[in-house]
Amino acid sequence: MRFIRRGLLTVTLWGILLSVAAQTAAPDRNYVFRQVNDQILNRNFYFLVLLDKLPGINRILEKDTIMLRLGNVYRSRFAAPGNSRSAHQLVAPFLIDSEHIAAAAGNWKSLQQQYPAALKELTTEMRRSGLFQRYAGDEDTQLLSHAWQDALEGINYILNAYTTNKGLRYPKIDSAIYAVNGPEYARAVEGLVAKRRAGKEKGLFYQRALRLASDLLRLNNHDECARYEPMSGTNHNAYTQVSRTDWDKFRYSAILIPGAGPGNKEPISDFGKNRCRIGAEYFRKGGAAFIIVSGGHVHPIGTPYAEATEMKKYLVNELKIPADAVIIEPYARHTTTNVRNAVRLAWYSGMPTDKPMLCVSDALQLSYISSPVFIQRCMTELGYMPAKAITQEDLYFLSFKPQLISLHADARDPLDP
Repeated sequence: MRFIRRGLLTVTLWGILLSVAAQTAAPDRNYVFRQVNDQILNRNFYFLVLLDKLPGINRILEKDTIMLRLGNVYRSRFAAPGNSRSAHQLVAPFLIDSEHIAAAAGNWKSLQQQYPAALKELTTEMRRSGLFQRYAGDEDTQLLSHAWQDALEGINYILNAYTTNKGLRYPKIDSAIYAVNGPEYARAVEGLVAKRRAGKEKGLFYQRALRLASDLLRLNNHDECARYEPMSGTNHNAYTQVSRTDWDKFRYSAILIPGAGPGNKEPISDFGKNRCRIGAEYFRKGGAAFIIVSGGHVHPIGTPYAEATEMKKYLVNELKIPADAVIIEPYARHTTTNVRNAVRLAWYSGMPTDKPMLCVSDALQLSYISSPVFIQRCMTELGYMPAKAITQEDLYFLSFKPQLISLHADARDPLDP
């Protein structure tokens, strides 16, 4: 009996140690991301990518009672096409019920108890990726539950938003490029739905809905999140320079220049050019090692121009800044994500994140960033502050310290997760 007790105690202590180790695992700059054959899914739904790409987890979930029950429910929905004619009615069978999301979310604790080694592998990968950083302090079961709910709600967000044009984060930027209530759009969606109904999707029950969500984004030319991946390739020359930089020579790691959309068919606005001129002048004085230009395909809706790429062209071609000193961040659609995404690039490029960054812009935008309104906007839309120690250095300069919680990816903002 003594040996049995000692064995149980050893197992218990080992389980506690493994849980603590997984819980405290930090983001890893050398982490190698796993991939499926769709870059939109890699960026928006990395948790589901892990469930697909980790063989042990995949086998466990495919035989799990709750997952099998949910699979039966969803298979019954696809038995025969309905008579719906609106785009939203056509995708309705693919929507994942909130009670089913909750039921599966509550199942992770049981799975963790049954398969501790496989679940430990999953949560360690999640923590090392940095993409679940909002939940970094959570115990593993809560981490899994939160990630599951976020991913499935993200699928529903896309299916609803791109068949109703409602509930969008930035309606003037994110909306469907077609009239979602029109017969032409319904016919296009019907074709996508028929393809997913007929296809024999491998894997878990949500796969059809997941792939349909990706189809809808592409149908509306909203694949922005995937256009520039991998960023290590897009910014290859600059990233190479980062590894060679003597950071002790610089007060700031980088100068962030947020974009200012022209609102017309021009590639860059006068506001954007002016911000670039201010940033270039400070860069030449040696205050920072790099310039990060930030801005996606913003105004007008459907524009082929990303603010960041156009600002880099202006900096390099007109202001004669070395191309390998300019890093593009082509996703941000708001000031909140200008700051957040600059922090991400600093991390992934290898810049020191304990060194402050400098934001260069017009006085009005900097006043906004240093105001309580910006804090409230960040907390409402992101759920956290991407920066700390925000300090107005000058009329056109503002400094901040990066917050690694910015690495967190949000499936409910599919254009820039």
